[in-house]
Amino acid sequence: MLRPGPAKVGSVMSYFLFSFPSEKHQSKPLQKVVTRTSLMEKLLETLKDLSYGELEQFKHVLQHTRMKKGLPKISSQRMEMADRDEIVELMVEIYGKQSVEVTREVLMEMNMTDMAESLPEISSGSKGPSGSSELEGCGSVTQDSSDWTKLDPEVNCTDADEAPTYSLQSGAGNFECSVSGLRWVCEEKVSFKYQFCSLSGPMERIESMKYMPAGPLMDITVIAGKLDVVYLPHWICIDDNPTILDKFAVLHIDDCGDVVEKVSEVTSSHVKLSEPVFSLKMVLVKLGLSVEINCKVLIYKTDTPFLTLHVYLIPPDPALKQELENIDGYKRIRKPHPVRPLKMHDWFTLTADLDGAKICPETLMLIYESTEPNFFEVFIKNPDTDFVLELQQKNELQPLWTRKIKKDEYQSTGHKQEKHSVDKHQEAADGKTLFKMLKELTDEEFKEFKWYLLRISKSQRQNTDRVDLVDMMLQTYTQESVEVAKDILKEIGRNYLVQLLSDTSSGSDAAGSSA
Repeated sequence: MLRPGPAKVGSVMSYFLFSFPSEKHQSKPLQKVVTRTSLMEKLLETLKDLSYGELEQFKHVLQHTRMKKGLPKISSQRMEMADRDEIVELMVEIYGKQSVEVTREVLMEMNMTDMAESLPEISSGSKGPSGSSELEGCGSVTQDSSDWTKLDPEVNCTDADEAPTYSLQSGAGNFECSVSGLRWVCEEKVSFKYQFCSLSGPMERIESMKYMPAGPLMDITVIAGKLDVVYLPHWICIDDNPTILDKFAVLHIDDCGDVVEKVSEVTSSHVKLSEPVFSLKMVLVKLGLSVEINCKVLIYKTDTPFLTLHVYLIPPDPALKQELENIDGYKRIRKPHPVRPLKMHDWFTLTADLDGAKICPETLMLIYESTEPNFFEVFIKNPDTDFVLELQQKNELQPLWTRKIKKDEYQSTGHKQEKHSVDKHQEAADGKTLFKMLKELTDEEFKEFKWYLLRISKSQRQNTDRVDLVDMMLQTYTQESVEVAKDILKEIGRNYLVQLLSDTSSGSDAAGSSA
């Protein structure tokens, strides 16, 4: 949030806006879309055959095995929480075409030779964001000439109602934050922190100046040292269109009012600020022509007696995503986002291939809303099967995004049809079941079991006992804890305990329903 009062020393609040030219916007070359799409589909086709335990092992090997020289490491924070669809997105984002070769190396390390050999040979023309722009999806106006060292920030969250603070420090060089995509160049040691902020306050002023958001709003505070150059991320697809370049800007907010500053350089993913003066800032750009953005489709299952999904079309704004994640009763169903960019201010329709499915509204305009963004509501009274959602641009024949929603996905995330007391009863029953199972493991097996729980931090896993591990699993995996335990037990060869968990949890379910 933007807060009133004097400007903070060493702080910069930055937000991208985009100013639209009047010339006709050129569409993105189809070849780039097809390349990225086919690559992601091939990798997804491979990873879908991995069990839960194999997928966790894949992530572990991907993180800790030394890959081909020059390839960066994926953020541990992003990797631990990623499902198989998001793993593919991360790999294609960072490794480009080399994702296939990286996947093959990981599978070979896991002794999954047949699966590794089934992957096709693809020439390594792209190296991700720092190399060729072929797979970036939007082309490039100014190529990134420097190599960027990715750094994982330290995350601090003292209040559940406030956005977390991300802290970073580096020596001299060129660096990129693995969470925000923020890049900086410095000649000496530097440390700073930032937060993603909501636009609910300044949005009205931005619109009055005929600007629109084009990147995440960040409140950046320099603690020590100096940032000589800062590159702020944006989500506009610029398509090598030179008429767009002079429409990017940065808004500075201080006690003297709002000042708009031109930027010195625009790349396919960032806007450059040389020798930035740190005050409250945001980066802006102007209204006028519809442009394409790298859009996110977020699917949430609501806490209602019947299956109700809320499907959002939003720019990749971390602040907006954080607000959605914190809505009570929301459970995310994770699916890959559209590979193609979507055009702002165009109309889109959503359909479901299931009889009785009701979707409202019939059409939705893609716009940026800083608070309470609009969404498609999908209502299905008694679903009992997989179904497919399709997103389509109005008046076009071919869908631009198609995803299957599996029965176990919308059932496992679960709407709370029972009362809260019944949920607590189930949690207690799951806890007893898990503890009974863990007592059957030898110390070596228990150590191996903990290794697979990658969503729980390594420091928490290392020295915890069986009682504390049960609490951590219930907190991290919630109602999926028992299923997660079953998958891990299969991986370590304790099939007898898998059956024990199944029998015990079935008994608990029966007791819970009778309660």
